[in-house]
Amino acid sequence: MRTLTILALLGTLGVAAVVTKIPGRDTLADGPPAAAPAPRPAPAWTNTSWLNADGPVTLEALKGRVVLLNFWVFTCYNCTNTVPSLTTFDRQFRDKGLTIIGIHTPEFPPYAGEHDRENLAKALRKQHIEYPNAQDNDRTTWKQYGIRYWPSFVLIDKQGQIRDEGFGEFHVGDPWHREWERRINALLAEQVLAGDALVSLVARDSGAVRVLELRPTPGGRINAQLTPTLELATGERLSLLGQTRTADSAYFADVPRVVVAPERALGGTLRASVCPANARVCLTVALRVAAG
Repeated sequence: MRTLTILALLGTLGVAAVVTKIPGRDTLADGPPAAAPAPRPAPAWTNTSWLNADGPVTLEALKGRVVLLNFWVFTCYNCTNTVPSLTTFDRQFRDKGLTIIGIHTPEFPPYAGEHDRENLAKALRKQHIEYPNAQDNDRTTWKQYGIRYWPSFVLIDKQGQIRDEGFGEFHVGDPWHREWERRINALLAEQVLAGDALVSLVARDSGAVRVLELRPTPGGRINAQLTPTLELATGERLSLLGQTRTADSAYFADVPRVVVAPERALGGTLRASVCPANARVCLTVALRVAAG
């Protein structure tokens, strides 16, 4: 993991290769992983210089696919050590719905050669990287995502929401490789049962149960004063509840959810009150839900 120039120098002594465990950041401790943060909208990057792509690859064009962003630079030892894991994920999951994107963000001034397109192209060929890479020479995307370390990773779901983040070197088959593989598989397995311009009802398997989550579109909020309800064809009603609310108790601060048996038929109608981004009035939605 590389942060400041001094760490890059320490890397020659093997020091920077040790992933620092910083409070509030991604760490792999003994026992089960910590709960993932609440989903939030992924910023739309605007990079114009791309390699391994016919043109700019946009977040909007990737809706419906899981996206793994890798912030890296080809002179970073820890970054290049992690590339075999990423190329393995690319081969393993590309046809199943995963898109990996390299965000190549230089650390040093242009005279060091990291900004040069042809130098990056040579690095991609040397590392056998076939997934798209964007040049982030002015660090715009780096800043958008609040990145602090090389390499860093951001996992985005099919609805364009950030679901996981992490940093540091890992290798094929090691615990962190297996953990990222688990996270990718979990997002690929998510099924959108219903959705419109305001909200989506997403099903995901978690162990022996199925979790239904109500997710607003980016910038939207779920009204906590009217409990979201899934009215099943049998007449039964399932309430989707969040664990926390905003300071004024008006909205859910997390994602409302309900746990059901995986084999349960879910066909029915979803009713919820959703407040679109920048709107002062909440709207009532009623969506038909697939049996899923």
